Amino acid sequence: MSAVMTLSTSPRRRRWPLALTTLVLLALGAALLAWGAISALNPMPVNLSIDGEQIFTGLDLAGMPPAHKVVLAALLAFVMLAALVIVPVALMLGLVALLVAVLAIVGLPLLAVAAVLAVVLAPLWLLGWLVWKAITC
Repeated sequence: MSAVMTLSTSPRRRRWPLALTTLVLLALGAALLAWGAISALNPMPVNLSIDGEQIFTGLDLAGMPPAHKVVLAALLAFVMLAALVIVPVALMLGLVALLVAVLAIVGLPLLAVAAVLAVVLAPLWLLGWLVWKAITC
C-alpha cells in the first residue's frame, strides 16, 4: 500500500452555464410575450406632427412588418430583463444609503460620548492600572 493516500473529489460544478441558460430562456420568453402583445394590439390612433407637418398618422403596431415586430419584441425583452437587474440594484443602493445615514446619525454621537468618557475617566483608568501594577509586581 502506498504511503500517500489520495482522496477523490468530484469536480466542482460551475454555475454560470445554468445561469446563462436561464437568462437566455428568460429572454426568449420575454421576447415571445412581447411579440404576442404587439400582435394583439389594436391600431392606435397616434398622430405625430412637428411644426404642422404630419410625421405619423394612425400608427398601427399590429400592422407592422414582421422584421419590425422582431426588433420591437427584442427591444421590449431587453427592457424587461434590464428592469429585472436595475430595480433590485437601485433598491439595494437605497438601503445602503439609508444604513449609512442611520449609522452616521446614531453612531457619531455615540462615538463622541465614548471619546468624552475616555477623556473624563482617564485618571481613574490610570489609577486602576497603577494599582494593578503594584499588586502583580
